[in-house]
Order: sequence, then C-alpha cells, then structure tokens
Amino acid sequence: MSQAPVTRPERVLFVHAHPDDETLVSGGTIATLLELGAEVTVLTATRGERGAMLTAELAPLEGDGPRVAAHREGEIAAALAALGGPAHLWLGGAGARPTDLPERRYADSGMQWGPDGRATAADDAPADSLTMADLGEVVDDVRAAIRSTMADAVVSYADDGGYGHPDHVRVHHAARYAARAEEVPFSMIVTPESGQADLTVDVLPVRAKVRAALEQYRSQLTVDPVDPSDPIALSWMMPHGERQHAPAVEAFRHDADPVPPAPQTFAEFSPQGKATAVVVSFVLGLVAGGLGSVTHQQTIGTFPIGVFLPTLVVVGLLAGIRLLYRSRVLVVAVWLGIALATTFLLQLVLANAAGYTWMIAPTAVAFVVLVWPDFGDTRRPGSAAAVPAESAPGAAGSAGGLSGSAQGRE
Repeated sequence: MSQAPVTRPERVLFVHAHPDDETLVSGGTIATLLELGAEVTVLTATRGERGAMLTAELAPLEGDGPRVAAHREGEIAAALAALGGPAHLWLGGAGARPTDLPERRYADSGMQWGPDGRATAADDAPADSLTMADLGEVVDDVRAAIRSTMADAVVSYADDGGYGHPDHVRVHHAARYAARAEEVPFSMIVTPESGQADLTVDVLPVRAKVRAALEQYRSQLTVDPVDPSDPIALSWMMPHGERQHAPAVEAFRHDADPVPPAPQTFAEFSPQGKATAVVVSFVLGLVAGGLGSVTHQQTIGTFPIGVFLPTLVVVGLLAGIRLLYRSRVLVVAVWLGIALATTFLLQLVLANAAGYTWMIAPTAVAFVVLVWPDFGDTRRPGSAAAVPAESAPGAAGSAGGLSGSAQGRE
C-alpha cells in the first residue's frame, strides 16, 4: 500500500527509455492518475536519436542525431500536454542527476531485430549511449529523480523491456535498483493477457487523450483514423510495419522481492564501489605477492611447496575475480599489487628455479586471464549484466495509483 499521507496527492514516477514509450505502454494510466489528482512525473532516459523518421517531410532528419533529438523533444512535450500535463524530466538532467555531478545526456543505444522477431542490441551503440553508461551512474540518476519528485511509487518496464530493446532493459534494471534503494514501491508494465498483473487500469475513459498524445508522434508511428463504427477503437502502424491496438486496460505487476539484489559485476558497481574494488584488489595482490616472495624457496622434502601454494593462490585470485566480476580492471589491479610486492622484496627472490618460477608465473597467469574471452554472466540467470526490476476505473477510490489503492511498448 502507498505510504503517501492523506494530506497530499500520491506522486508517481514513470521511467521510460525514449519519447513515445510513455504514451504507447502507459499513457492511459498517466492520464487516469492525473484525472484522479495524482502528481505524475515522466522520466525519459534518451531522446530517441536513432529512431526512424516515417514521414517524407521528416525523412531528411534521419541519422542526424541532434536534429532528431530536437524534434522528438517537441513531440514528447506535445504528447504529455495531451495526456494532461505530467511533469517531465530527462535522465541525467536537472532533477534527475546528483547535485554534485555535472549534467549529462544519455544517447539512444539503437537496436536491431533478431531472428525471433524481438529487438536486440545494435552493433554500433555510441560511446555516450545509455547501454554503454555505467549502470551505477544510471541508478544514481534515477534515485535523484525519485528524491526530487518525492515519488511514492516508481513504474517502468518488466525485465525484458517489453520487447527486448536494450535501452528498455537497462531502464528496467536502473529503475528497479533505484526504487529499492530509495525504499519506494516498484511496478512493472505487463500485458493484460500475461496473467501476471497485480493491478489493471481501465483506460477507455481517457482514450481520447491517449489518441491525441499518440498523434503527436508522427515521426514514429501512424495513428489510424477514427472508425465511425467503433469510435473507441485505437490502433497505429509502427515503423517495422506492425499494426498495434490499444488495450482496454493497462496492466502492472508489483515487485515483491523483499531484498535488493547486490550488484553482480564490476560494470554494475557505483563509481565509489568500483574505486573500492580496485583498492581491495590491489591490496590482495600485495598480500599474495608478499607471501610468494617470502616463502617461494620453502620445500617439503623435494617438493617446492613455497612456490606451489602462492602460485595456486595467484591462479585462484586472478581467475576467480575475472569469472566472478567479469572485470579485466580488477585483474590488472591484483597483478600490479603482486608485481609491486615482488619488486619491493626482490632481494629475497633467488636466482634459481623457484625464484624464476615466482618471477614469471604471476605475470603469465595474469596474461592468460586477461586475454580469455568474456564467458558471460555465470552468477545468475536473467542478469542485468547480460546487457547488471492492477483495475482503476475512473471512479475507483483515491489517487492511489500503482500502489494498490486504485481498482479497476516503444
């Protein structure tokens, strides 16, 4: 249930990847919440710079990122006004960026259609794209938006992003982590037919507003004319030739996991977490290097136990870190620690077989570990790193939004 006090309306933050997503998959709910008196904010991650330009008039813009971005900024402003005027923030901008960091813009990562008909990552995502950004930074920006809007509930995509678009998947994970960190309920957009909904919202009463909002996105879709025989029907043609129909209800599933999952890979760490991990890895390297330098001449009988065990420690440390955190940076930090300790204790390293082994083995192991390919996420199925979380008819109670008090794609 919502924790919002009864002295003010509920505040709901919708987190979406590109302009038009907010209307396509949650426009009816946004309009309904606004009519019920809720304070709604739409947070958009990118400006959709890589989106297709469908009309002949707009076709010359395609491929010109800054001009496409400017056009789509105008489209989303008009669409949100048609929905009823929710507040709007850009991820990385004012209100959605920690105040001690300079503002930044996340670019559209692009996508391509996979053989199964679902979207997959593009081969040429730009360096400043959303999916190339550190997940911890994206999470911090969403957290800033939650705080600045004082949101009582956060809404975004399910973990597949709806249809696989890499930006949608990244937004899901960022919004889910952020909501959990801020201890705010998180709800995922699902299809009404999925059977997974905890809340469905009757959006037929606001159908005219959703139609008006969709009509603002002429660069992205073509809305079919009103059918006189069925004026409530709403459908549109997408750039890839698929005709979509607006459902009578929009559906949401609440995130019921009680404990936020810890970041699983180095790429998912926050900037502070990355710095700490590098320092800890370097210290572990110093310890391993010191151990090997001091003990490498020890034997049990003829067995060189003093060089065998430290080398085994080095193999386990370097290979384990690479497999566990999928990070070459941490492997280099460990190796540097070993090299520094060995250099400092060089007078203890004798010019014999054990000494040569100890001098060469850590570097050889580090080289092998650094050059092997990334084997993917071995820690959890469906990980974010593979990219790393109801019915409200217009008269159903207060503006409880997606936290349970109401009944009733890009």
